[in-house]
Amino acid sequence: MKHLSHEKQQLKEKHTNLQNPHGHVIKDLIWFSLIAAFFKLLLIPAYRSTDFEVHRNWLALTHTLPLSQWYTDETSPWTLDYPPFFAYFERFLSFFASLVDPTITDLYNGLNYTAPSVIIFQRLSVIASDTVLIYAVYKFTKNMELKKRFLIWVLVVWSPGLLIVDHVHFQYNGFLLGILLISLGELQKGNDLIGGFVFAVLLCFKHLFAVAGPVYFVYLFRHYCRGGILRGFGKLVTMGTVVVGVFMVAYGPFAYYGQIEQVLRRMFPFGRGLCHAYWAPNFWVFYILSDKVLAFVLAKLGFHIQPPTASFTGGLVGDSSPFAVLPTITPSVTFAIVLLAISPCLVKAWRNPDPKMIVRQVAYAYTCGFLFGWHVHEKASLHFLIPLAVVATESIEDARHYFILSIVSVYSLFPLLYEAQEYPIKVVLLLLHAALMWFGFSSILKEGGGVSRWVDKIYLVGFVGVEVWGQFVHPLVFGDRLPFLPLMMISFYCALGMMYSWIWQLRCLIRSP
Repeated sequence: MKHLSHEKQQLKEKHTNLQNPHGHVIKDLIWFSLIAAFFKLLLIPAYRSTDFEVHRNWLALTHTLPLSQWYTDETSPWTLDYPPFFAYFERFLSFFASLVDPTITDLYNGLNYTAPSVIIFQRLSVIASDTVLIYAVYKFTKNMELKKRFLIWVLVVWSPGLLIVDHVHFQYNGFLLGILLISLGELQKGNDLIGGFVFAVLLCFKHLFAVAGPVYFVYLFRHYCRGGILRGFGKLVTMGTVVVGVFMVAYGPFAYYGQIEQVLRRMFPFGRGLCHAYWAPNFWVFYILSDKVLAFVLAKLGFHIQPPTASFTGGLVGDSSPFAVLPTITPSVTFAIVLLAISPCLVKAWRNPDPKMIVRQVAYAYTCGFLFGWHVHEKASLHFLIPLAVVATESIEDARHYFILSIVSVYSLFPLLYEAQEYPIKVVLLLLHAALMWFGFSSILKEGGGVSRWVDKIYLVGFVGVEVWGQFVHPLVFGDRLPFLPLMMISFYCALGMMYSWIWQLRCLIRSP
């Protein structure tokens, strides 16, 4: 009788799921999200970077000052340098912050404020904003089979990169990447106008996502604006009106106060150096190291080498060169190289604007921006890592590529958490993530001889060597000398993996129909 009762219950549940399959997906995703939220809450007391004070100051200035002064205020060195929609977002949060603790939004008395109230409020604001990412993941995966859906949730909702950057280091990347995924999801479904609208909104939140702008333009022009000259022109006008409308809502008030030039100056501070303080693992790592090796060799051969007087990480590169031998790199050079690197993708989007390829094409564009862009932050690897997660289960090759790329990306973020008490957190996060990927991909993609090949395994073992050197061997051999060497090794080794990912993605795009 018990057996029959159990079978009847299973049939009843199966019937319920068939009647409301999306309700079942929502319930499962809520559980995934609650588990993630639990661990995020545990990280509230963890290390906070200067970005924490940056965003607290933005709360204060948008709450205290009139809109006309948001992009001119210099009360704090952490001035507002994100587009207007993000400033409006901070203004929205500031209403609640002022209710929790008025000092949070006090422009002068709140400087470097670290009371528990501000720590808890800002941490919770990031957790709450992640609902946008969770909604985007739901939209992407609701019609997938169970195993693939769960794995994508693990890769995105439980992303260790997002945990490190947003919930320890402190930023709001999760909800911005959620907006990107919503846009890409609409394009995949053929809702081009909505997809273009959402992408325009994203650009008004964070302008660094504009790297994929050329791909969006070519794809929408060829896919949405088709159907003959008159009909195509009408669609082009419609899309243009929607995009311009979004930018008018964002920038219109600042144009009214004559602040557009100041807003743009804040958003594009090209006076910063080619590289960030910690070199992002991109092409410029090889370029810089090549310059240093050439300078050393030529000096040994008797050539007179002028030592560089400028920095890779700050200052006006146009004033003096940070390179001893190789040509100076300027923002315009990096812009041209990024555009050149993206061009094969643009050709593909022009010839065959396939909705099934749009996620890969946009991810490739962000990879190009990361590898060849100006003053790239290591955190920008999330711009292509998260979109690629939603296509990682499509084939064994996608799984192998994502397995390597994800480990490279997360390990490259390790230097962000440099305090001893956070060391176990980042190591456990990476190891747990690697284990979940290994078992997840292996259970879904049976063919192909495993998730990783022998070459991949050798490269992955190399991370252990790099970490052992930086944590144990380097202090014993050099003591306090050459403190940048372990960071340089991390940048160089991760840059190898990033270059591999770029070549792999480029090959896939070229081979695609």
